[in-house]
Amino acid sequence: MFHIVIGQSGSGKTTLVKERFLTEPTEIYEDIIPLTRSGDFIALGKYGIDKRTEGTDTLPYNAAPKIKQQLKRLKGQNVVLEGDRITNPGMLQYIEALGEPAKLYLVKCKLATSMQRLRAAGSTITPAFVKATKSKARNVFLEYGGRFAGEIIDTDGGEDRGRP
Repeated sequence: MFHIVIGQSGSGKTTLVKERFLTEPTEIYEDIIPLTRSGDFIALGKYGIDKRTEGTDTLPYNAAPKIKQQLKRLKGQNVVLEGDRITNPGMLQYIEALGEPAKLYLVKCKLATSMQRLRAAGSTITPAFVKATKSKARNVFLEYGGRFAGEIIDTDGGEDRGRP
Protein backbone atom coordinates (compact mmCIF):
# COMPACT_ATOMS: atom_id res chain seq x y z
CA MET A 1 0.00 0.00 0.00
CA PHE A 2 1.15 3.53 -0.75
CA HIS A 3 0.72 6.05 2.08
CA ILE A 4 0.79 9.56 0.59
CA VAL A 5 1.29 12.44 3.05
CA ILE A 6 0.68 15.98 1.80
CA GLY A 7 0.19 19.36 3.44
CA GLN A 8 1.49 22.87 3.84
CA SER A 9 5.05 23.63 4.89
CA GLY A 10 5.40 23.34 8.66
CA SER A 11 2.19 21.37 9.14
CA GLY A 12 3.92 18.32 10.62
CA LYS A 13 4.10 15.94 7.65
CA THR A 14 7.57 14.65 8.51
CA THR A 15 6.65 14.28 12.17
CA LEU A 16 3.57 12.27 11.20
CA VAL A 17 5.64 9.99 8.97
CA LYS A 18 8.16 9.36 11.73
CA GLU A 19 5.54 8.77 14.44
CA ARG A 20 3.13 6.66 12.39
CA PHE A 21 5.31 4.74 9.94
CA LEU A 22 9.02 4.92 10.80
CA THR A 23 8.73 3.59 14.33
CA GLU A 24 11.50 0.99 14.13
CA PRO A 25 15.22 1.66 13.55
CA THR A 26 15.84 3.23 10.15
CA GLU A 27 18.27 2.32 7.41
CA ILE A 28 18.98 4.65 4.48
CA TYR A 29 19.94 2.94 1.24
CA GLU A 30 20.27 3.85 -2.43
CA ASP A 31 18.12 2.47 -5.21
CA ILE A 32 16.83 4.63 -8.07
CA ILE A 33 16.52 7.33 -5.39
CA PRO A 34 17.54 7.27 -1.71
CA LEU A 35 15.10 5.31 0.46
CA THR A 36 14.64 4.82 4.19
CA ARG A 37 13.55 1.43 5.54
CA SER A 38 11.90 1.04 8.94
CA GLY A 39 10.40 -2.35 9.71
CA ASP A 40 7.84 -3.13 7.00
CA PHE A 41 7.81 0.43 5.62
CA ILE A 42 9.93 2.03 2.91
CA ALA A 43 9.89 5.82 2.77
CA LEU A 44 11.05 7.83 -0.23
CA GLY A 45 14.04 10.03 0.58
CA LYS A 46 16.21 10.20 3.67
CA TYR A 47 14.90 10.28 7.24
CA GLY A 48 16.77 10.47 10.52
CA ILE A 49 19.54 12.66 9.09
CA ASP A 50 19.40 15.42 11.74
CA LYS A 51 18.29 18.08 9.27
CA ARG A 52 15.12 20.17 9.16
CA THR A 53 14.24 18.80 5.75
CA GLU A 54 13.85 15.06 5.36
CA GLY A 55 11.97 12.66 3.11
CA THR A 56 11.37 13.75 -0.47
CA ASP A 57 12.67 17.21 0.49
CA THR A 58 16.12 15.58 0.27
CA LEU A 59 15.55 14.92 -3.45
CA PRO A 60 16.03 17.45 -6.26
CA TYR A 61 12.93 19.26 -7.52
CA ASN A 62 13.34 17.53 -10.91
CA ALA A 63 13.21 14.06 -9.32
CA ALA A 64 9.64 13.23 -10.45
CA PRO A 65 10.67 10.81 -13.24
CA LYS A 66 12.94 8.89 -10.86
CA ILE A 67 10.28 8.91 -8.12
CA LYS A 68 7.84 7.35 -10.60
CA GLN A 69 10.37 4.68 -11.61
CA GLN A 70 10.97 3.93 -7.94
CA LEU A 71 7.26 3.65 -7.16
CA LYS A 72 6.80 1.16 -9.99
CA ARG A 73 9.62 -0.93 -8.56
CA LEU A 74 8.13 -0.78 -5.03
CA LYS A 75 4.62 -1.99 -5.97
CA GLY A 76 3.30 -4.49 -3.45
CA GLN A 77 5.26 -3.02 -0.53
CA ASN A 78 4.32 -0.56 2.23
CA VAL A 79 5.60 2.72 0.81
CA VAL A 80 5.46 6.18 2.38
CA LEU A 81 5.66 9.30 0.18
CA GLU A 82 5.64 12.73 1.77
CA GLY A 83 6.24 16.30 0.75
CA ASP A 84 5.99 18.93 -1.91
CA ARG A 85 7.62 16.88 -4.68
CA ILE A 86 4.72 14.44 -4.71
CA THR A 87 1.92 16.98 -4.15
CA ASN A 88 0.79 17.38 -7.73
CA PRO A 89 -1.89 15.89 -9.96
CA GLY A 90 0.66 14.24 -12.26
CA MET A 91 2.16 12.18 -9.43
CA LEU A 92 -1.25 11.19 -8.05
CA GLN A 93 -2.46 10.24 -11.55
CA TYR A 94 0.62 8.06 -11.95
CA ILE A 95 0.01 6.35 -8.60
CA GLU A 96 -3.63 5.78 -9.51
CA ALA A 97 -2.59 4.24 -12.85
CA LEU A 98 -0.26 1.81 -11.05
CA GLY A 99 -3.35 0.29 -9.46
CA GLU A 100 -1.69 0.04 -6.06
CA PRO A 101 -3.93 0.53 -3.00
CA ALA A 102 -3.26 3.99 -1.58
CA LYS A 103 -4.25 6.25 1.30
CA LEU A 104 -3.93 10.03 1.11
CA TYR A 105 -3.32 12.06 4.27
CA LEU A 106 -3.76 15.84 4.32
CA VAL A 107 -1.82 17.31 7.23
CA LYS A 108 -2.97 20.82 8.06
CA CYS A 109 -2.76 23.50 10.73
CA LYS A 110 -3.20 27.25 11.11
CA LEU A 111 -0.78 29.47 9.19
CA ALA A 112 0.49 30.89 12.50
CA THR A 113 1.28 27.38 13.73
CA SER A 114 3.25 26.59 10.57
CA MET A 115 5.20 29.84 10.82
CA GLN A 116 6.00 29.25 14.49
CA ARG A 117 7.30 25.74 13.77
CA LEU A 118 9.29 26.86 10.74
CA ARG A 119 10.93 29.77 12.57
CA ALA A 120 11.78 27.52 15.54
CA ALA A 121 13.53 25.19 13.07
CA GLY A 122 15.51 28.06 11.53
CA SER A 123 13.56 28.25 8.27
CA THR A 124 13.21 31.51 6.34
CA ILE A 125 10.16 30.33 4.37
CA THR A 126 7.67 33.18 3.94
CA PRO A 127 3.98 33.17 4.92
CA ALA A 128 3.12 33.59 1.22
CA PHE A 129 5.00 30.38 0.40
CA VAL A 130 3.23 28.50 3.20
CA LYS A 131 -0.14 29.76 1.93
CA ALA A 132 0.75 28.56 -1.56
CA THR A 133 1.70 25.09 -0.30
CA LYS A 134 -1.53 24.99 1.74
CA SER A 135 -3.65 25.80 -1.33
CA LYS A 136 -1.77 23.31 -3.47
CA ALA A 137 -2.18 20.48 -0.95
CA ARG A 138 -5.84 21.33 -0.36
CA ASN A 139 -6.60 21.29 -4.09
CA VAL A 140 -4.84 17.95 -4.59
CA PHE A 141 -6.71 16.50 -1.61
CA LEU A 142 -10.06 17.75 -2.91
CA GLU A 143 -9.39 16.03 -6.23
CA TYR A 144 -7.87 12.76 -4.95
CA GLY A 145 -9.02 12.34 -1.34
CA GLY A 146 -12.13 10.42 -2.36
CA ARG A 147 -10.17 8.05 -4.58
CA PHE A 148 -7.39 7.38 -2.06
CA ALA A 149 -9.33 6.92 1.22
CA GLY A 150 -8.44 10.47 2.23
CA GLU A 151 -7.88 11.40 5.86
CA ILE A 152 -7.43 14.92 7.21
CA ILE A 153 -5.09 15.35 10.15
CA ASP A 154 -5.24 18.72 11.90
CA THR A 155 -2.04 19.13 13.91
CA ASP A 156 -3.49 22.10 15.78
CA GLY A 157 -5.89 19.79 17.57
CA GLY A 158 -5.78 16.13 16.57
CA GLU A 159 -7.49 14.35 13.71
CA ASP A 160 -10.31 16.02 11.81
CA ARG A 161 -12.24 14.37 9.02
CA GLY A 162 -13.96 17.63 8.17
CA ARG A 163 -13.24 20.21 5.53
CA PRO A 164 -9.77 20.50 4.00
